[in-house]
Amino acid sequence: MNAFNKMSPRGREEREDIKNKKIVALMQAVQDFLATVAPSRFKVLASTGLGWPYVIMHNILLMFSLGFLLVTGCGQPAEKKPPAPPVAHAHPGTTDADHTPYYAGLIEEYRMNLAAEPGNLAALIGLGNAYLESGQWQRAITMYEHALRIDPQNADVRTDMGTAYRNQGKLERALSQYVLALKYDPQHLNARYNMGIVYAYEMHNYPAAIRRWEELLQLSPNYPQAEQIRAKIAALKKKLKKKET
Repeated sequence: MNAFNKMSPRGREEREDIKNKKIVALMQAVQDFLATVAPSRFKVLASTGLGWPYVIMHNILLMFSLGFLLVTGCGQPAEKKPPAPPVAHAHPGTTDADHTPYYAGLIEEYRMNLAAEPGNLAALIGLGNAYLESGQWQRAITMYEHALRIDPQNADVRTDMGTAYRNQGKLERALSQYVLALKYDPQHLNARYNMGIVYAYEMHNYPAAIRRWEELLQLSPNYPQAEQIRAKIAALKKKLKKKET
């Protein structure tokens, strides 16, 4: 690896800038020479019909200039700089651990909407979802509670609040929200899916998990995670069979 490649991006930029300045200075010198000395010589030669030496002299100077550029490496194309990484704009009063950079702007936007209209149900739910997706479980629960005061039968919000409780390790509260979601919407698929997760992996109640997931597949055979659910059911049934033997 040569010295050029070992340079930092800023060092390479400075070196390229110096080379470019050399190019400009050299070419300016050539132009100055041709504009002063050469024309006078050309006039003398022209009077004798021998103007062609001027052309030769002009070409020699240009070739010398190009040779100089090649030897010094000034003609190298500048190295392309990688794109700058995105800058995360954290909300005042929060840390990087509070949420990912993507959700910072989204959360800020919902907060501004709610500052102007505190009872905006869509903004309350949206802010709760942003908190949930960025791992801020308690803040998500708080927003969902505000939303449920306006729309207590919203099964989607009940399900998402149950998931926030599950991530806090509050399994009974999580299940109670899933149960309420199914009370208000008996066909709710995600409530069943999440109940199966709690039963299978948190409480190790395999029969209950299998029951909820089989209900889900019966309602929606083409559920997005249908194949994964079938595999989970088969695995749980295998575990139950081992326990019986």
